[in-house]
Amino acid sequence: MAEIDLAYLPIVGRGEQINIICSMHGIKVNAMMSKPMGEDFDKDTEAAFGTVPWMRDHANGLELNDSMAIVQYLVAKYEGPLTPKDPEEAARIGNYWAWSQDYYSFVLSPFHDIITGHNEPFWRNLRLTDTLAEGGKETGIKNLTTLHNNRSNLLERHLSSSSDAKPFLTGSKCSYADIFLYTCVRTVQETGGFGILREETGGDPFKNYPVISSICDEVGKIQTVIDTVGTKFSDCPI
Repeated sequence: MAEIDLAYLPIVGRGEQINIICSMHGIKVNAMMSKPMGEDFDKDTEAAFGTVPWMRDHANGLELNDSMAIVQYLVAKYEGPLTPKDPEEAARIGNYWAWSQDYYSFVLSPFHDIITGHNEPFWRNLRLTDTLAEGGKETGIKNLTTLHNNRSNLLERHLSSSSDAKPFLTGSKCSYADIFLYTCVRTVQETGGFGILREETGGDPFKNYPVISSICDEVGKIQTVIDTVGTKFSDCPI
């Protein structure tokens, strides 16, 4: 059986998509909690880029320190339901996965800073929330809510005009891009910390994006996803 070590944090983030992929492809995951939220792994000294997720494959000792590299490696190395059938499908999937990556980086991650109180300039990279000389937290939340709606509207408009997006992003088959979209959407809909975004949007941040919501609903019906996720979205702070 394929087996990996995966270091991450007790949040949904970029790590839960990897857990779901591994479950769907029959890969055993040895979960390691990284500092500062765990003692199994020190990202500052053990990860090549000083970040998580970090992965090591037991089969060959390969270590990866980037979520895109980890995801694409796993679905290519260990074939399963999320493995693209050809380069064209892989390209379309990667294109949609990149939307979630940008959404996570530019919307979810800055919200993490607000929720957890990380507001020192340049603590990770220059963000929307780092250097707000005026307005503070309230301005940051409003700006990020606008960005959330702008990014979501672009994807929704594209999907609405695409004949492929039924019931998943690229057609009838769930892809790893659908998995990442699902984890991003459910994070803002259900985790405790993102209550601040739900308040700004009147409840459900994706209520005005029915195509995106329907795709995530379809992902959420997959039994392996149900079994892997459990109550993580309601349990995790962000």
